[in-house]
Amino acid sequence: MEEIMTPSEVADLLKIHLKTVYKLAEKGVIPGNRIGRSWRFSRSDVMELVSSRGMSLPDHSNGAAAALSGAGK
Repeated sequence: MEEIMTPSEVADLLKIHLKTVYKLAEKGVIPGNRIGRSWRFSRSDVMELVSSRGMSLPDHSNGAAAALSGAGK
């Protein structure tokens, strides 16, 4: 069975701020599903995103959003 992660767990895994996880999820950069007011993420999808982009995420929120949204272009 696939591991489902909360936004806090994704933030810890990626070493980014929790607000950045929400912003990137809203933009569709981090694949996730909204259930009511809560977000849930597949660990394999998050890991695939990071490995397919071939990059590391900066600690500050604006840089992470810019890095992720511009990396695939």
